Amino acid sequence: MTKTPELTDIEIAIKDLVLHDLNARAGSPETYEADDIASLAASIATLGLLNPLIVQKTGKVWGVIAGGRRRAALMHLVNDRQAKEWTMRTRVRCRSLPDDTAAATAITVAENVTQKAMDPLDEFEAFARMMETGGHSPESIAAMFGVERRRVVDRLRFGRIHPDIRAAARVRDITLDAMKAFAEHPDQTVQKDVFDAMQGSYMQAWTIRDKLRNRGVKMGDAIARLVADDYRAANGDIVADLIEEDSILTDETLVERLLMEKLQAHAEAERARMGFAWAQAMRHVDYKTLQEFGRVYPGAVDPTGEAVERCEAIANRLAELDEARDAAMDDFSGDEGHPDEGLDLAAIDEEYEQLNEEYERLTMGFSETDLSRVGVIAYWERGDIQTVEGLIRPEDRQDRKPEADRTGDATDASRASDASDASDADALVLADSLKADLKTEQAAVIGTALASDPDLAHDLLLFKTIADLLGRAGTVSYSFGVTASIADRPHAKPDEVDGQAAATLAELFDGLDLTWWADGKSMPERFEAFRSVDPGMKSRIVAVALADAVKPTGFGYSEGLMAHVASQLVPDLRAVWRPTGGAFFGRLKKSVLLGLIARDLALPEEAARLASEKKSAIVDFVESLFAAPFATLTPEQREAVETWCPPGMEIETKRVPYEAFGEGKLRGMETDGADPEDATEGDDEADDGWTEEVPFEDDDANEMAAETA
Repeated sequence: MTKTPELTDIEIAIKDLVLHDLNARAGSPETYEADDIASLAASIATLGLLNPLIVQKTGKVWGVIAGGRRRAALMHLVNDRQAKEWTMRTRVRCRSLPDDTAAATAITVAENVTQKAMDPLDEFEAFARMMETGGHSPESIAAMFGVERRRVVDRLRFGRIHPDIRAAARVRDITLDAMKAFAEHPDQTVQKDVFDAMQGSYMQAWTIRDKLRNRGVKMGDAIARLVADDYRAANGDIVADLIEEDSILTDETLVERLLMEKLQAHAEAERARMGFAWAQAMRHVDYKTLQEFGRVYPGAVDPTGEAVERCEAIANRLAELDEARDAAMDDFSGDEGHPDEGLDLAAIDEEYEQLNEEYERLTMGFSETDLSRVGVIAYWERGDIQTVEGLIRPEDRQDRKPEADRTGDATDASRASDASDASDADALVLADSLKADLKTEQAAVIGTALASDPDLAHDLLLFKTIADLLGRAGTVSYSFGVTASIADRPHAKPDEVDGQAAATLAELFDGLDLTWWADGKSMPERFEAFRSVDPGMKSRIVAVALADAVKPTGFGYSEGLMAHVASQLVPDLRAVWRPTGGAFFGRLKKSVLLGLIARDLALPEEAARLASEKKSAIVDFVESLFAAPFATLTPEQREAVETWCPPGMEIETKRVPYEAFGEGKLRGMETDGADPEDATEGDDEADDGWTEEVPFEDDDANEMAAETA
């Protein structure tokens, strides 16, 4: 039986402490690399070493039998440059154990087996007592234990929960999560009211929070931060918490009134800044609210006075920034590093963006006619004040005026007045839902007539697609469901891309007959002119227009049709495209480039020769090789160079499984139960729906639909 060992108090330098072979955790070094070692180190730095290490002499050093994590924390302090008082020569309290293997084993096992984590409730209350009686703050507690302030804040809130609720959690009448939920409100009276009201039902954390959320506004909420000063000035009641952001503004009526005042003040400031006719505040704004409003948008305006000189100064400065950036990038060799260590490209980009925004403000605005009737609404959403500008009130909308008011026909106006005087019940007023239904019926009639005129429908479809893609005067019409847009093709180095494709497209574009798109013509006039264009030229125009509509894709299963078409159009991609140094090779690591040369291009000797060169020299070599394969290449090497494509650039035809389309239907044709081989392959992303017109738009409803889409 192991006897109680006799321990001797001693101080030992940190440099002489090592982990003992008998330590129970000696085989688990990850124990001493845990994240909480830093927390333990912070505690030791603040409070000192509360428990001495149990050590045993092993040769010239002392082996730590019990306290390995404390030793790891001491080493953490030694390596911390901020903790200057801790060095390898710092001596710490220890208790030495005589040369007794059995006793040493028993002690190290006992320390690790008998340890128990602190009960959460005890930890919560301990933190609270430290603030109430010890004069500590969340910051000092966090520094003492090496944890984040938010963690301390959370613990403190839990320590302020009503004693009856904590008692219920201790005896497991409610879960720990349910108890934590009561900390959403700092008023223990409110907590107890909710707790008593929920007796007899299973208390879930989310239901508790929901009930407490309606009992005031937290100081940490965005609304409370906005009105806090005015709320205090109005002597609004506040239930204080240990943590200020968890305090509660209990007078919700006062909070709402102050919020509306803030919204109105913001709207008025925007009205004055923009020169609008009116300003209004709303608590919430949604699509239905805005349906009754019209809207106009700013257009290009000629600057006047000082704005003219400012615009000229901005244009000159933008040109200077462009030159500085271009010069810096021209000096960039492609090696690891920055193009110009003395140039702050981020600052240039930021200044460029700010100047662009200022220039736009000076050259864009509302007409005098619009300013006399438009206004701004300020509302609260996503934790901040939002605005909608350029709105026209329902009573000011031209499309809401009686027909007589718009035409100025006095006789018709008189008749309308007489009819109104005769009987108000005779006035025809349509509900919005009925108006929408009538538009649907109207669209069906127009669509049926279009289906009966194939030639016009064909030309309209071509014209709409072409005008959307090539037009420089906006989209033709959103009421016609088919729309097309130029694809977004982001590229980090567009100026470095092989220009063969762009040159070919420019040549094709120059050969088009675009006289039908003459300036000064309206869209209907352009359409009629387009209809007389030779069919062959129409096809060429469509082809060039579609060139800019192809989006970047990986040719997955949903892109089976595009992969099929692309494989026919470009059977050999390398015949029309090559990778360049700036756009591709210069963006690879040196080791990757060498591997590509040796493995993919079958040039291992060249790779070995280039291994000692700078990356820029390797990039130049590969770019020259791909621009004109060397005459010294073997047939196999030449084929490798002429056919190699980067991963993801290959165009492969992929057959889309029939099952991928599910039980889809073509309009007017059932495919359920049909033989898969007889089915017509369709686009798995087809949309059988229809697009609604935005009703709260004024004269430019379709333009608004485009912006909100």
